[in-house]
Amino acid sequence: MEEEELGQQPIKHPNAGNNPIEQADAVFEQSYARNAAAINEVGGSLNKEFFDLMKEDVLNGQEEYYSAVQSGDKGSKAKAMMKLNQKGSNVANFKETWKMLGESAVDNSLSKGMTSDDKFTLAHVTDTNNKPTVTEEGFVWKDVEMPDGTVKNINQTDMNNAMVLRDDKTSKELIDLSSQAAANGKEGQAFDFDRNIATVKKLIKPENIRSLMFDDALNNNSSFIEEIREAFLQPESLKQMLGPMSESTQGPKEKGESNWLDNISEADTKLVEDAITNPKNPFYNPEFSKEIVADYYTRKSQMEHSKTQPQPEAEEEDLYGGQSAQDMINKYKQA
Repeated sequence: MEEEELGQQPIKHPNAGNNPIEQADAVFEQSYARNAAAINEVGGSLNKEFFDLMKEDVLNGQEEYYSAVQSGDKGSKAKAMMKLNQKGSNVANFKETWKMLGESAVDNSLSKGMTSDDKFTLAHVTDTNNKPTVTEEGFVWKDVEMPDGTVKNINQTDMNNAMVLRDDKTSKELIDLSSQAAANGKEGQAFDFDRNIATVKKLIKPENIRSLMFDDALNNNSSFIEEIREAFLQPESLKQMLGPMSESTQGPKEKGESNWLDNISEADTKLVEDAITNPKNPFYNPEFSKEIVADYYTRKSQMEHSKTQPQPEAEEEDLYGGQSAQDMINKYKQA
């Protein structure tokens, strides 16, 4: 697929080059379940390496505090106490997250909306062959090469953020909205689309949108992303869904295309999916993505409403090929 100079930087395919997304997925699938099982075998307790590192760090903090007390310097004493409290907080937070990492493999609570970076991060930190160091931020895994080739330090905050859980609470609220829509339809009430989509939008937040995109939130063996991928196969449906984005976004054109969406290819679908679902994509628009997700769940409620609405009785002429019942009676009387 050739790219043309269009005055705007083209979107880069997320799977270009060595396919870092599939690589991260493979690492995650191969190692995380094994690593989590090891955590669960000891009831979520820290292994010896982690425990020894934390113990040494806390003891150093205590020595610093005692030295400050003996010096009589109130400022140093307060500073040392603050640092010691922070170390204690780091330990408690890490132990809680560590236990949740083990449990998540058992209760299947991790979201399918985790990014390649999320998956790689969890696989890396739970592998005891990867040794961390201890800083004021807690545990830090230094100089880690990420799936996209960049090198970074992974700290406890990164680890916590990578553990994206299914949003079962919002899922229940969305199911309740659909159930209420069905009940309203059965009673003959009209479906208020604007009111419903406003309610759904209030449920969508930056921290749960990927779960609502990728997980089976309505418990119907499907998801937003699965159905959106089907829509990608229809150019007009895709253009309608994207709206102005279909014209303003500069994607790679195939030979003979006047618009990059004239012929929907697999590369195009991956490009659009990443722009809609990946906050790190330069074309990601949080309000646009929120609007699409809210529209999806609102239309699902509308469908449930339609299923239960009383259907109008067919008129007599429809039952007899355009003739009334009396016409049919008269016809057969004459026969």
